Amino acid sequence: MKLSNETIDVLKNFSNINQNLLVKKGSQLRTMSTMKNILAEVNVNEIMPREFGIYDLSEFLGVLTLAQDPELEFNHDSYLTVNGGSTKISYFYSDPSILVTPPDNFNEPETDVEFAVTKASMTKVQKASAVMQLPDIIFTGTSQGVTMTVTDKKNSTSNMFQESFDNTGSTEGAFQFDFKIENLKIMPDDYSVTVSTEALVSCWKAVNKKVVYWIALEQPSD
Repeated sequence: MKLSNETIDVLKNFSNINQNLLVKKGSQLRTMSTMKNILAEVNVNEIMPREFGIYDLSEFLGVLTLAQDPELEFNHDSYLTVNGGSTKISYFYSDPSILVTPPDNFNEPETDVEFAVTKASMTKVQKASAVMQLPDIIFTGTSQGVTMTVTDKKNSTSNMFQESFDNTGSTEGAFQFDFKIENLKIMPDDYSVTVSTEALVSCWKAVNKKVVYWIALEQPSD
């Protein structure tokens, strides 16, 4: 089996959420942050022939770069083999019991607010957060549109960066949702976002990819 570039990109993204990964048999990959405030899932083109655990996903991705055009074989119960050119690597599975993994069943809460976020807008606010060292992002919705504000909620004199767009595809009415920017570890794409105001959980569905994230909100600002 050869992993596509798209699947490699997904695994790189998942490694930012959690270094552990339990790969289940089939085509769905799922991960959850150690704080249990981010859950991500995606259907990839490859069909995994067995369940196996990876303790350090970044290390695993690095191992794949050691072989030319790497191909994975799953002929052993305790390890997989990476073949490429003259290179052969044995990479041992991790015991699933020591991994932080998502629950088998996730009861999705009912959502009552919807809005869209473009790749370009998200890229701008993530860059602003990094440049200005601001940890919080606040989504504010009005009848005129949606504004993303990057700030530091704990600092009353914090610098701010704002990005606004119209309310096309958004729920009518006012809303405000607060996130830690470090929790928005999403792949670059346009997103349809729905929010459960009761559960304080958001669902981010990529428009052009098959990935979905469930991300917890912070308590709203006073």
